[in-house]
Amino acid sequence: MPPAPVSPDRLLALGAALRPLRECAHDGAEEVLGHVPQVGDRPTQAAVDGFLDVAADLLRGIEASAGDLADRFRVAALAAGSTERDITHQLDEHSEQSKPSDHSERPKRPERSPAGRETRW
Repeated sequence: MPPAPVSPDRLLALGAALRPLRECAHDGAEEVLGHVPQVGDRPTQAAVDGFLDVAADLLRGIEASAGDLADRFRVAALAAGSTERDITHQLDEHSEQSKPSDHSERPKRPERSPAGRETRW
């Protein structure tokens, strides 16, 4: 049995609903990397640094997956009968409705020397 037809508007709305998730995951990854706790003990510091790196990687993966899914919804909306022009117009409307987030560059995590001291930003 073929799948039921889906409205292109509904597909675009689903894709637009993923934008806050993408933004939150992006901001979370940057925030996690912005925290550099000083433990003092070298093995413990390495474990904390590794944990923060894994957490940031997971958040980046969520951001990328949500972006990929939003792109798939856009392609599905095109396949459902909308023209590229209709999709672009509707995406512009969705973009205007959601407020832009501040993705300004935050300082990255400083690299560490073997002694645990910050070497550069």
